[in-house]
Amino acid sequence: MLSDDVKAMINYVNAILNNKKMNNDVPRIAEGDADFLELEQNLQTIKKGDKIGNDSDERHRLMIDNAWDIIATVDLAGNFTYISPSVEKITGYTPAEVINHYREIGYFLPGVQQEMDRQRARIKAMVEKGEHFDAINFEQRQVRKDGASIYTDTVLSGIYDEQNNFRELLAISRDITEKVKLRREMRALSETDKLTRLYNRVKLDYTLEYELCRAKTTATTFALIMIDIDHFKRINDQLGHLAGDVVLVELAKLFRAIIRSTDLIGRWGGEEFLVILPDTDDWEAMDLAEKIRSRVSEHRFPEQEQITISLGVSVFNGDATVDSIIHRADQALYQAKKNGKNQVQRM
Repeated sequence: MLSDDVKAMINYVNAILNNKKMNNDVPRIAEGDADFLELEQNLQTIKKGDKIGNDSDERHRLMIDNAWDIIATVDLAGNFTYISPSVEKITGYTPAEVINHYREIGYFLPGVQQEMDRQRARIKAMVEKGEHFDAINFEQRQVRKDGASIYTDTVLSGIYDEQNNFRELLAISRDITEKVKLRREMRALSETDKLTRLYNRVKLDYTLEYELCRAKTTATTFALIMIDIDHFKRINDQLGHLAGDVVLVELAKLFRAIIRSTDLIGRWGGEEFLVILPDTDDWEAMDLAEKIRSRVSEHRFPEQEQITISLGVSVFNGDATVDSIIHRADQALYQAKKNGKNQVQRM
């Protein structure tokens, strides 16, 4: 049978390990014993370390569960093994819906899902060879449960154990919807003429290069319509520049209402405008140019009885550079002016 002193010692150690030590009463048998004092310090250190570890795990769990970002783990078969509750705040879907039915609910758009499946197959092949893979970063559009579109930025990386063996994929997604909206607004501002709200020269130059490249590589064609307002200087001189600005704005609205959805129009400079017509031959371009000319001549502008325009048309014809096709549109416009204005010419 254990003596009372031994029982007291056992109770004391258990009290330390279970945070129940009361009144700092050291058992009489251990009073002043150096070995016991060292044991007590070690027990306190172990207990303190255990508490820190538990607190740390709890802290990490709370951080993940309450994070604004979506934190998820995925196995190499493509199954979610965990997704943080923040997914519901951002997408409207519960963690259970995503984990169990993410394909059925269309959590990822089809194109994104195909790319993710492709990347996952690539990563799986690397893991099976014992190779590490670099983290992947991508932006995507997602559709919330309520049908609204959001944009997320995702970083996909690997989770490895202490022996450097691959365990799972870790995906951290951040809602960047407002950032994307702001970026688009800034891009729109950089591409938009401040007065007319049509595209500016920057956007026109970019689109011209794009259409030229596309025409060369895909055997398609495109056309240009160069537009100039007749007697615009007289309007500015007689009625002032504000009246001239009103005419430009009104014309811009009219142009937008006439051109096709596939066409792009911008302010080329001053009172000149340029229309870019993808997949359009010369007859289609001439027909649209005449339609624009006719509608403008019939329109009644504020403080003006009538405004007329002259138009020059050119169509891609194996041109080596953008300057070449622009030059022909400009020459056609010059010919329309020379022949009496308010007409369409093709070069």
